[in-house]
Amino acid sequence: MVPLGLAVGVFDGVHRGHQQLLDVLASTCRDRGARSVVVTFDPTPRELFQPDSAPRWLTDPDERVALLQARVEVVQVWAFTREVADLTADEFLDRVEARADGRIELLVGGPDLAIGRDRHARDGELRAIAQRRRATLDLLPEAAFDGQPIRSGVIRNLIERGDVAAAARLLGRSPGLTGWVERGHGRGRTIGVPTANLRCRPGRLLPAHGVYVSRASVEGAIHPAVTNVGVRPTIDGSRVIVEVHLLDFSADLYDRSIEITFEKRLRDEQRFPDLNALVHQIRRDIEVARAYFRAT
Repeated sequence: MVPLGLAVGVFDGVHRGHQQLLDVLASTCRDRGARSVVVTFDPTPRELFQPDSAPRWLTDPDERVALLQARVEVVQVWAFTREVADLTADEFLDRVEARADGRIELLVGGPDLAIGRDRHARDGELRAIAQRRRATLDLLPEAAFDGQPIRSGVIRNLIERGDVAAAARLLGRSPGLTGWVERGHGRGRTIGVPTANLRCRPGRLLPAHGVYVSRASVEGAIHPAVTNVGVRPTIDGSRVIVEVHLLDFSADLYDRSIEITFEKRLRDEQRFPDLNALVHQIRRDIEVARAYFRAT
């Protein structure tokens, strides 16, 4: 049977801490001639057992899988059901082996790794299980960056506050989102600043309401942009909208997918006394964004 190295987790955001763990898994597997395997979940355990308090996503499931596949050979996406939740650690590992057609010889995780029913198998029990299965258990210390623990929850808090620069340092890349362009009222075009309104996947984490210097990827081409997240209080003040203005871009974007990365927060969302004042501020935002891109 093919020897396997395994890591198990949600890996939301695939942040620097996850990346370190995955790189240890991949490099150790290469040294041993084993296949590197990651098991992740969609929906997640929190979404099953605590749906009302489950955190919003840093990465959509398909984005998360793509980021994982860039670092390991095999990614198994499991639907976390009550039947899966009731598996013992050994039953869970047996299923991983059956799906991967191999035998687990290495298990890599963080200090809080727990597997099996009620997360029963932790450090001591996991070591006993690994020994019984003739596998190596490698539990890595919690990762940190500039003295700050790298956790998905910490990154969520930073993004919710609008501190996308600090979030980028822990993620290892700028935070972002992907959405489909939906037809709006066309107000941006009438004032000379056309915008694309993005329909994002439900449950996706949005940064704090405000205006951001950003980059927009359209069919593989990267464009400088300014993005507003909020309710547009000067215009209507209703539902939360993500709208992006691509600098020096005029093509039709309707029904196309755009990936946005948030580079820098410019300001809070504001209510202006009239449309002219809003347009004046938008043009100032665009000039600040241009200066940012000239300097980077």
